[in-house]
Amino acid sequence: MTKYMNWPVLLIVGRKSRLRLTVYVGLAVMLGILGISLMLSESHAYIPEQASSPVNAPREKSQIKFEVETIKPNNSGGDYFVNYRLKRDQLRQESKAMLAPLLDSTVEKSRAEAQDQWLQLSMKIQREEEIENLLKIKGFQDAVADVFSEHVTVIVFASSLTPHEVSLIQEIVLRVTGIPLDKIMISSKK
Repeated sequence: MTKYMNWPVLLIVGRKSRLRLTVYVGLAVMLGILGISLMLSESHAYIPEQASSPVNAPREKSQIKFEVETIKPNNSGGDYFVNYRLKRDQLRQESKAMLAPLLDSTVEKSRAEAQDQWLQLSMKIQREEEIENLLKIKGFQDAVADVFSEHVTVIVFASSLTPHEVSLIQEIVLRVTGIPLDKIMISSKK
């Protein structure tokens, strides 16, 4: 008993418990080393400097701009709608990636503009999904919607649309977005 008096912590812990404690500490150290090595070996995203603007640059008006790429239909049938959604989601992810660093900016105006753009993008996504889901509920096989501030474009999977179907689509878009009927463009794609 006297040989353990120099180590008061080990006096409390029994022989089996010391062995378990040693194993747990060893595992924790090994996992820590493994975690650090994985973090150091993982590649980081590369953002070229010319693509970003200085965070503390003076801003007269909103400098955050989004460009919309019109996708030309080159596929027929359902593949067109799948490809359209994939491309649209890719563009949305790129937009979010550009906004993310600005959301953490220390410049209040930059952060506020980024938050506004993020909110607008989120509302656009929500409206497009709502229109597409309502059209499917109404019996359309597939549809894609593109909502902008002043107009909406809807493409429906059909060989042609009846006047009743067009008015049904217009009613749904008007209810979801509030965009006037003359600013709603509807087309069909088979």
